[in-house]
Amino acid sequence: MAQGQYEERRPRRRSRRRRRSSGGIILLGLLATVVILAGAGYFYYTGEVNGSSSRPKTAQVEIPQGAGTAEIAALLKEADAVGNDLIFRFYSKYVAKADGSYQYGSFTLSPRDGYDSIIQELQQVQQRLETVTVTFPEGYNAFQMGDVLEDAGLCTREEFLTALKEHSFDVGFIGEVSSDPLKLIPLEGFLFPDTYELYADEAVDSIILRMLRNFEKRVCTPENRQAMAERGYTLEELATFASIIQKESASVAEMYNVSSVFTNRLAAGSEYPRLESCTTNNFINDYITPYFGGSPSQEVLTAYDTYDRSGFPVGAIANAGADAFDAALHPEKNTLDGTYYFFVTDVEYTHYYGRTFQEHLQNIEKAKAVNRRYGIEGLIS
Repeated sequence: MAQGQYEERRPRRRSRRRRRSSGGIILLGLLATVVILAGAGYFYYTGEVNGSSSRPKTAQVEIPQGAGTAEIAALLKEADAVGNDLIFRFYSKYVAKADGSYQYGSFTLSPRDGYDSIIQELQQVQQRLETVTVTFPEGYNAFQMGDVLEDAGLCTREEFLTALKEHSFDVGFIGEVSSDPLKLIPLEGFLFPDTYELYADEAVDSIILRMLRNFEKRVCTPENRQAMAERGYTLEELATFASIIQKESASVAEMYNVSSVFTNRLAAGSEYPRLESCTTNNFINDYITPYFGGSPSQEVLTAYDTYDRSGFPVGAIANAGADAFDAALHPEKNTLDGTYYFFVTDVEYTHYYGRTFQEHLQNIEKAKAVNRRYGIEGLIS
């Protein structure tokens, strides 16, 4: 046999050309897909911005006073004036640069003419409907707010309370509101006290929604959210705590002192785990008891009585302002010179703070002495 017959045959190398060819085909396919998707996205965007025959010829939109671009975009989408509220927000801010220029009132828009037409219309001052200005002081509860609305001729107190108890409202934080059946008014504490310009014929649900959105804007800030997480508070607990601080304080400075005392009581291992706030008992006597015809259940009483239960009551007793919320989240801003667990006030609303129960008893006598000068025996609540 020839020598070459004994040599081992080396395996042939696979062609790399084919592998490169397959990879190139896949890459081309991916690029084609990207191009197609980009093209589709571009056509969708331009069709949305320039208007479409699929949109209605006209759309009626009511823009509330103070509404921002996000809220306006949501209203436009709801009215089918635009198909995509996110694209409208993008176009308004970065292309039209129209944020902050929109007017409020009733608008008749032409959606088929595109975003520029809509934006131009929304920038026109409208004929104003008759409005009523109402002010809800900080610390008012839902019953008092209902009285303000009734006095202004907007709705009755009962209509307001019924809506708060039975109607649903689309705001971002609504899932954080407790549905505990022992709460007297489910949305108590979330109705931001402020001055509102309302339409004379505005529906009660619209009024409530304005107040809830104002709460979301003023209270549910990233900074407050972070502080809530650090403190370990839920939004329900924060609204409840702020309401008590609001009712216990005569000034913003005192809010931080009061918050410090209550925070010390709430601390783990505290010798005084109950808030023992007179304001919760006032709420029971002035609003809960009359609401139930003079005979509320023991469960409801216990749910709100901070002399009888540890920690927070079942819900807020009022609607606090921004300062009370800040004090609830930042008790370290207090002006006290130590760790206090007690305070008492006199008729002049001077606060006397005590570190120990013995100091508290002495402060009670100081407060009583001031009260006697006004013909008042004992303490005020």
